[in-house]
Amino acid sequence: NLINKLKLGSKVKPTRRVWIPKPGKDEERPLGIPTMYDRALQALVKMALEPEWEAKFEPNSYGFRPGRSCHDAIGAIFLGIRSKSKYVLDADISKCFDEINHVRLLEKLNTYPTLRRQVRAWLKSGVLDDKKLFPTEKGTPQGGVISPLLANIALHGMEEEIKKLSETFDMKEKRGRQMAKRDKRKSVNFIRYADDFVILHEEIEKIQICKEHISKWLNDMGLELKPSKTRITHTLDGYKEEKPGFDFLGFHIQQHTVGKYQSGRVKDKKEGKGRLLGFKTIITPSKESQKRHYKKVAETIEKYKGQSQTILISKLNPIIKGWCNYFSTVISRKAFGRLYHLIVWKLIKWGIKRHRNKGKKWVYLKYFRKIGNDNWTFATNREDNNPIILLKHLNFPHTNLL
Repeated sequence: NLINKLKLGSKVKPTRRVWIPKPGKDEERPLGIPTMYDRALQALVKMALEPEWEAKFEPNSYGFRPGRSCHDAIGAIFLGIRSKSKYVLDADISKCFDEINHVRLLEKLNTYPTLRRQVRAWLKSGVLDDKKLFPTEKGTPQGGVISPLLANIALHGMEEEIKKLSETFDMKEKRGRQMAKRDKRKSVNFIRYADDFVILHEEIEKIQICKEHISKWLNDMGLELKPSKTRITHTLDGYKEEKPGFDFLGFHIQQHTVGKYQSGRVKDKKEGKGRLLGFKTIITPSKESQKRHYKKVAETIEKYKGQSQTILISKLNPIIKGWCNYFSTVISRKAFGRLYHLIVWKLIKWGIKRHRNKGKKWVYLKYFRKIGNDNWTFATNREDNNPIILLKHLNFPHTNLL
């Protein structure tokens, strides 16, 4: 029985390397899959370590943590910019899981010797790729049960480092006096989800200082920022040649100038109604997310071109449902409507390929039916009282831009 055999300090077998494609890219990501024994032991160790570290982790760290999600991170960004437009350092750590320094990670873990040796053994276990054994001198294997926790431990302290740095900023009040340290700490926002993070501040000079400082901090852990995915912009006006707004976790966050009748207000003790902002913070599905979703739907339609309508709908519905649920909390009506329009024409082409001697009208009459006030519902046989219906993006909860 595997449970009875689990014991700390046992020998560790190498992980098996499997390459999986990165979503929407031609690159591949390496996964290190441990043996069943090691996975079970890692799960046990994680259950022991996680409560201790959950008590220590910083408030604005959201990735791979129980009870926290991408939407919590987006909510934190919204709270940081809703009453004031800010500059943004939108950064990504290059090959975070593969480059973490083992010595620094084990120092940070700071646990008792037996568990330290066990974690070190997992880190140094090596990988089997195409029947060849490669040593692992750095990084944590993606695919291991304990790896996300170890990555969070390695990156723990980034927010506090930025907050401490903010205390040294040259920031003055209206009267010309230096601001209190507490107010300086509040002026900067740091939000991290796994290896993606953003830093928000109203002054560009402070953002550049933060970028240099966090790069040095990461170098100590054997990590560095990825230049192609690291940019500085502004939520409202852009910066240099950069467009305003930024993408984070599949969402596009941007502020737009509006008139006084559309503008929100920020509370002010001196002014009764509050000060007019002059802009609105709008969060939508990013263009890249929309492209990836449409590509996945199109590939599924192509893959099942020889199958029945029932099978095609059963394969498409989970894809549409998952994507729409993820973006249902933001302003998504325009994106949802556009995507379903594109998918309808893709489905008409699917029908034409199946029936080459028939025209568009015949395909429409065979595969689409009127349900309620909608004539464009992709559903099974018209004579069936319980047709199988393709889910529509706009039937999911969504917000319109008003």
